[in-house]
Amino acid sequence: MRVGSERDALIADLEAARTAPGLVGDWSARDLVAHVAFWCDHGADALELAASGKGGDFDYDTNQTDAINEEVFAGASTLTPMEAYEREQVAFERFRDDLAELDPTLLAATLGNGDSVEAVVRYDGPDHYAEHTEHVRAWFTGRADRDDDED
Repeated sequence: MRVGSERDALIADLEAARTAPGLVGDWSARDLVAHVAFWCDHGADALELAASGKGGDFDYDTNQTDAINEEVFAGASTLTPMEAYEREQVAFERFRDDLAELDPTLLAATLGNGDSVEAVVRYDGPDHYAEHTEHVRAWFTGRADRDDDED
């Protein structure tokens, strides 16, 4: 019986499925996870700057988004799916913990790019996760528009 080799083949195919493009545009599941990890870190950076009184140093410009996403996508190809998931877990925990420790009055503070801390928290955190959850659900149900922009 070839139970070991057949299992190995299944595991290899499942691994390939996590790196196959098409989940969101050209992105695979691994790419999407690396993407949200980056933006969680980005949000945590903003939180840490605001908490330290250096919110003015946060100079993110939304015109940078596409270039950043392309750079993250290119870098994700060097990661295994597990490495991407681990990176996201660490980034999420950092983001969550920084938010939990933030003085709530700082949510209204304006950062160097003109956004409020709360706006950055929303677009890098819950709103971003919700956006991509919808993409994944659409993919599962076959409703995904393959030509949609990633972000």
